[in-house]
Amino acid sequence: MATETVAWIIVVVLFFLGYAGLFLPVLPDYPLVLIGFAVYHFLINSEELRWFFWVVALLVGVVLFAIDYIASSVAVRHKGGSKFGMVAAFIGILLFPLFLGPLGIIVGPFVMVVLVEYAQNKNMNEALEIGYSTLVGFIGGVFVKFLVMTGMICWFVLLHVL
Repeated sequence: MATETVAWIIVVVLFFLGYAGLFLPVLPDYPLVLIGFAVYHFLINSEELRWFFWVVALLVGVVLFAIDYIASSVAVRHKGGSKFGMVAAFIGILLFPLFLGPLGIIVGPFVMVVLVEYAQNKNMNEALEIGYSTLVGFIGGVFVKFLVMTGMICWFVLLHVL
């Protein structure tokens, strides 16, 4: 198999792993896509992806990183959640997938936020509302990241095709 074919396989696998990273917290989502772009640049065609592409790709990476942390936090804050609730959501994203697999990414932040907010003397309805908003913020963030990653990959494909 030719080196270029192997490089293309690596690029495509990195893109798919990037999408998987949207739902599996152990995989960095957009950084894997960036690595796919770099593999293409360094192993297939070093002239096609110009400086403008790289500047935009890196700026998008910074924005997506911010979305990761801001989406749930804004949702928690909007509904009157505490800083401890935001930390609990992060811990839930890390711990629950170990026990529940991919479902833990959705259940973990919700359960942790509800428990923490309830433990801080919020009534159960308030705690559930804050937990629900955390879930909505997380899903919204994943959706935005999915759209942006897809846009970047489409731009990459268009540059290659045209």
